[in-house]
Amino acid sequence: MTIHLFILQSLVSAALYTHVKQGGGPEHQRISYTDLHAQVSFLSQLFRGEFIFPTEGLDHNLAKTLDGLETDNVIKITRTDNSEIQWIELSPAERDSGRENFDFYLFLIWPFIEAAWLGAMSLMMLTPPLTHGILRTDSSRLDLKKVQDRAQLFGKTLYHQGDLSYFEAVNKETLKNAYTRFEEEGMVVVSKARDKVPATIRLADDWMPVRGTKGIIAEGPLWRFAERISSSRREGKNRRDGATVQGRVLGLADVVGKGLWEEGVAGVDGQERETKAKKARKGGVLAML
Repeated sequence: MTIHLFILQSLVSAALYTHVKQGGGPEHQRISYTDLHAQVSFLSQLFRGEFIFPTEGLDHNLAKTLDGLETDNVIKITRTDNSEIQWIELSPAERDSGRENFDFYLFLIWPFIEAAWLGAMSLMMLTPPLTHGILRTDSSRLDLKKVQDRAQLFGKTLYHQGDLSYFEAVNKETLKNAYTRFEEEGMVVVSKARDKVPATIRLADDWMPVRGTKGIIAEGPLWRFAERISSSRREGKNRRDGATVQGRVLGLADVVGKGLWEEGVAGVDGQERETKAKKARKGGVLAML
């Protein structure tokens, strides 16, 4: 209810957190202005459908937000001799207070970051299976509603096994909004429902994950997109071993997606054939009349 009042501070905090979560001394937890600007820009684009941002533009909004956080003694800014921002880090006072303000901003934005990450990872389920050891290269589509239902199941399982921190991220409407953004970005191709054929979805060719004989491989643009979101996610004790998490999450995406591919393609193709047959029969009747 209050996040719209602090959305800019939350995005800056989420960007800074990508380095704070790495631990170590303060000198290891600071972030360059270039990296902070890039992550804030990425997150702003990601959530442009969720929040209304001030209209002055990213550079102006970011500069104003950094000035405010510095004035409130939440962050410390190191500037060059030309007064250009070089480094951003938590202030000693903020550390001494137990990161009270910093964590407040993070807890506001984290559920949204989790939901975006879940949406991106659920797209891994759309990776076509291997047929006789060869990756399918057709453009088969899956039922959009069934995919979103399975995405919810995928998220619930991730939550219960500790790979998702916020159950709010599993909200169906939030997932639908994420899929709408993915369509706008050209990551997926969605066909609208028509006649009695349901809306369908498939991954765009450029976003297709890499699959090996043992499952989906943690490579490619979709994986890097999900990883960039994940860099601002809340750290969890079960998520510190990157290789283990990769295998567990991608393995689950494969398992959940397997059912979609076993029943989904046949169902969509069957419905389309039935619709075409009905049209043909109707056309034949009209011809006779």
